[in-house]
Amino acid sequence: MKPHSRTQTLAVMLVATGVLALQSCQSVPTERPAKKPPAAAAEKAERTGEYLRAAQEYERAAAQADDRQKQGLQLKAVETLVKAGQIAEARVKIQEIDTARLDPALRARKHIIEAQIASYAGAYDDALRLLNEAQRTRNLAPALLADIYRVRAAAELGLGDPIGAVKNLIVREQYIAGKDAIADNQLQLWEILNSLPRATLKRELQTSIDPVLAGWIALAIEVIENSGRPGLLAKSIRVWRQTYPSHPASDLLLVELSSSKPGLVGRIDRIALLLPLSSSYAIAAQALRDGVLAMDAANPDPDKPKIEIYDIGNDPSRAPEYYTQAVSDAAQLIIGPLGRQAVDAVVQQADLTVPTVLLSHTRENTEPLPGYVFQFGLPPEQEARQAAERAYLDGYRQAAVLYASTDWGQRMLGAFTNYWQQLGGILLASVPYNPAQNDQSKPIKHLLNITQSEARKRTLEARLGRKLKFEPRRREDVDFIFLIADAKRARLIKPQLNFYRAPNIPIYATSNVFTGKVDPTRDTDLDGIMFGDMPWMLVNDGKIQDLRQALERNRPYAHSQLDRLFALGMDSYSIIPHLNRISMEDAARFSGVTSGLSLGRDGRLQRQLLWARFSRGTPKLLDRFIQYTGQSRQIKSDSDKTRAPAPRS
Repeated sequence: MKPHSRTQTLAVMLVATGVLALQSCQSVPTERPAKKPPAAAAEKAERTGEYLRAAQEYERAAAQADDRQKQGLQLKAVETLVKAGQIAEARVKIQEIDTARLDPALRARKHIIEAQIASYAGAYDDALRLLNEAQRTRNLAPALLADIYRVRAAAELGLGDPIGAVKNLIVREQYIAGKDAIADNQLQLWEILNSLPRATLKRELQTSIDPVLAGWIALAIEVIENSGRPGLLAKSIRVWRQTYPSHPASDLLLVELSSSKPGLVGRIDRIALLLPLSSSYAIAAQALRDGVLAMDAANPDPDKPKIEIYDIGNDPSRAPEYYTQAVSDAAQLIIGPLGRQAVDAVVQQADLTVPTVLLSHTRENTEPLPGYVFQFGLPPEQEARQAAERAYLDGYRQAAVLYASTDWGQRMLGAFTNYWQQLGGILLASVPYNPAQNDQSKPIKHLLNITQSEARKRTLEARLGRKLKFEPRRREDVDFIFLIADAKRARLIKPQLNFYRAPNIPIYATSNVFTGKVDPTRDTDLDGIMFGDMPWMLVNDGKIQDLRQALERNRPYAHSQLDRLFALGMDSYSIIPHLNRISMEDAARFSGVTSGLSLGRDGRLQRQLLWARFSRGTPKLLDRFIQYTGQSRQIKSDSDKTRAPAPRS
């Protein structure tokens, strides 16, 4: 897989670091073997990918554990926060752990986690310093040494030294056991080498004195030179094995490289882009198309893949025909189609034989897709779940929801409620409002129990037979309100919430409350509302600003709702060379302009949004630790070529 090259001005993406797979903290045996270990619930949640819940359970177990277990469990809580993408929260939590009281092995483990957090922030030099500290510890267990070399490899990659990263992974193999672990390590190593151009590999082969490294580089050259010719490739790999008979490359990897099965890491010469350009969604499709083409134009590599655009028209049911045609036209990777109906049609009817980035999520009950098929979109339900997650991490437990009485509002309510309750939160009330009306006093009063307060007043007046001086009181048990509204409705609702004595209740919302254009005059009424959005919409300086100014195709969409679709197109193109990496390891992440992206077990790319609060009508970033500036720490090479993603296991 190969990163797209960029000019220095148009450097775009952070090379996200590998995710730690540190060993679980071992529980001290108790006198009653039948008793569950204190972290049993946390370990179960972690195994099923419920990382935020796992972090909470580890913290709960740590609070009840003795000193021998406490700090190990605290470190596990931080690790799972990192896996959940909650990097800022992880940084806060790890600083609370008393280093002085840690034994040497736990102190080293803490440094490893801190190094990973630093890498997420792009502070790769700091990460290497922390790893050096960890490695100075005597008699470290092989598992910790393996983690050190893994995170060191990721940091070297972030600093633009891919061969340095490969060297670290070669050393790492000495400290890991088990065929699966070794295979994963070799696949990561291979993915880095396979991302490099042939000229770079040949230069490195001439200077390499390590026979293991030289063997890996020679193998990469053989695969690149014989890509697309299965017979010659298989023969060249057999000759390579004869030349390097004792090389550690597994036979399983060699067989996989020799095969022609879909999704195998390889060179991409042709990308098909399937969009409804002549449909009622033409404007949205054009914005996404222009995002893809903008990133393609920013790639100066003369051998970059050719992009073929297919207009799938206004009938989603015909999308499978265009998909099949694209495959017949020798597309080696497909981006699209766009839209739930078209995606469902392709998934149900087309033969998915090439790596594909679907531009929407399939229905929840869809059968599992091949590991080389990825789902990437901007589903609002994903934002609703992140609002629940953010509120929970902010320490709130009792929620009230005010939602639009529309299909969209119902779906958002369902997504928020389900995830909020999974986290252990309590939903006190959920009240619909009519988005066609300006006066929302009735649903707001109902949400805040003011209606009940007024009813009590009327009852007392009837009993006493006289009017009473009365000031209605709202309920006091609401920790926060989740507001499901667009910008127009939110501008009307927030002042009414203030009027009904709720100016200090925290309000969370989704990106729908922000039009994309900073408008202090109109958005002053939104002051106090917190919402999640993509870095492309919220970061107005640094590399993202440089990139925005440099991309001519962005200008018609800048600071509008369509800008988000333009960004989706940008990341759809830019993430291609990183799909292997995020497929190989739990919670590995790609930092794009739409957000930090990680891959769920269902093949869906999960976005980790940036959070902001309206102040004086302007969104102000709340997350300052993670610098979403679009800065790239890409592999430095003299030529780039895109690679297809490998299958997920």
